[in-house]
Amino acid sequence: MKYKPSLLVLPVLLLCSMNTWGTIYKCTDARGKTQYSDKPCSDHAAVFTPQAAPAADENSAARMQKTQRLLNAIEEERNLKQRDAAQRKADEEERKRNCGIAQNRLRQLTQASRLYRIDEEGKQVNLAHEERARTSENARAEVARWCG
Repeated sequence: MKYKPSLLVLPVLLLCSMNTWGTIYKCTDARGKTQYSDKPCSDHAAVFTPQAAPAADENSAARMQKTQRLLNAIEEERNLKQRDAAQRKADEEERKRNCGIAQNRLRQLTQASRLYRIDEEGKQVNLAHEERARTSENARAEVARWCG
């Protein structure tokens, strides 16, 4: 709940400065706006007598601690939701990146006229039909994993 600072400050100032002011007048103008003054605003000004603030309740400290714990729990939950949202966003970006890599790899495998691998001696060895099919199937599985 938001309070207007002027609405909160006025009663405090009035209570604090009661010794300084002799009489406080409450006036309402034609638009219904209430004003307080140390001088009568008009013939219809009412004398305003501020009431003393109620005494502090002995349970107020416990209520304040309970309220603070509740606010802390709400803040912690908000932070947790923000971290979860950031993690989901990062996971989604990683998935999209890996999907693009997998699709490019599959496209290269299906469009290449010749596929080869490098052996232990550093020489190119052309892939046999079965090995090429297995490599393409693995690439399709990666596309399904990241893009599906």
